Amino acid sequence: MNIHLYQYKKLARLSVMASFVIAFASCNKDLPDPVPIDYPPVNSSTSTIGEIINSDPNYTIFKAAATRVGAIATLSDPNKVFTVFLPDDNAFIASGIPSAAVIAVLPIQQVGAIVNYAIIPGEQFTSADVPQTFPNIQLPSSITIAILPGTTIPLKLSTFPSKTSIGLYDNNIPVVTPDLKFKNGVIHIVAGIVAPPSQVLRDALYNNPNLTYFKAAIARADSGQTGLNRFDSLLNYAVTNMTVLAPTDTAFQKLVYLLVYGKVYALTGGNDVIADAQANMAVAAGPAFLGTNNISTAMVRGIMAYHFLASPNPVTGSFEPNIRVFSTNFPPASATPFFVQTLVNSSVAIHPGIIASATYTGPFVSSLKFIGLGTIPPGGAPYSGTPAVATSLDKH
Repeated sequence: MNIHLYQYKKLARLSVMASFVIAFASCNKDLPDPVPIDYPPVNSSTSTIGEIINSDPNYTIFKAAATRVGAIATLSDPNKVFTVFLPDDNAFIASGIPSAAVIAVLPIQQVGAIVNYAIIPGEQFTSADVPQTFPNIQLPSSITIAILPGTTIPLKLSTFPSKTSIGLYDNNIPVVTPDLKFKNGVIHIVAGIVAPPSQVLRDALYNNPNLTYFKAAIARADSGQTGLNRFDSLLNYAVTNMTVLAPTDTAFQKLVYLLVYGKVYALTGGNDVIADAQANMAVAAGPAFLGTNNISTAMVRGIMAYHFLASPNPVTGSFEPNIRVFSTNFPPASATPFFVQTLVNSSVAIHPGIIASATYTGPFVSSLKFIGLGTIPPGGAPYSGTPAVATSLDKH
């Protein structure tokens, strides 16, 4: 793992969303106002989306799911308009649901989530409406998760379409057949179920037994911080869009060993035996080492900041952890390095960021790598170290 260690003293605050409304407005892209549009049907189609789902033998599993939760009637309304990222029977089978009989025994909440997360109400988005920009756009699905405080405006669970040189995606699921237009909207056939998230990042990360150092590092980095300046608060804030590159326990152990080894080696005039022994003792201390004075709070906070992807707020210019980046949003590995910025840019605005590269097998990402500016031990050429390879992708 290549980590450039910043003291991060300038980061008095993370410059993130100060209120619920601002948080909702400062996501990947401003949500468009849902205004129905009267698009002419392709091939003079007089069928609605609901009628097609109800009659086409390729959609029997989604039909069973939509019927069970009462969505067929909604999708059959000719006076409404929808975009549907529709999994056909092949997509359901690829996702582990082999038949409509399985839909009948799944919990109704799970069935409703599958159906309603596939539906974008009030808009018809064709592939031409999705820009090829990093990382994606944000659209409201049919799932309501809350009401904006002081208003009657529903807060919808978002989905994230994107278009790259590889193809069209919804979240990280490729679209296999785009732009099927009908009387009341457009269908994009997807290769698998686009699954909605079921928990916040904090729960997913803290309950992972292979991320105990990460949890300890967050606690140390948050020392003396309050509110949304705390990483812990951000991870538990459901309306943010964040992407976290979470180092595993093994990655942290390598870091701790090398940090301690380098420090002791220098202090002892190059005594390899003592440096190795002290470094191994530090690793043996486990995550508790990150709470000691052997490593500063500022350094731990800098390490954590380098693992939260960020982008500049279009109004203030300050960097915020406000992008939800799926593996398929990264370009294929090529001769041209692709840089993505992190929360380190909050205090070092001109920092180039980290280099990301994806390896594709067909339309899916099979490997994702990141290279940091710095090297361990320090002194190597920028971005010359061994890449950090993601061991798990797209935990949404």
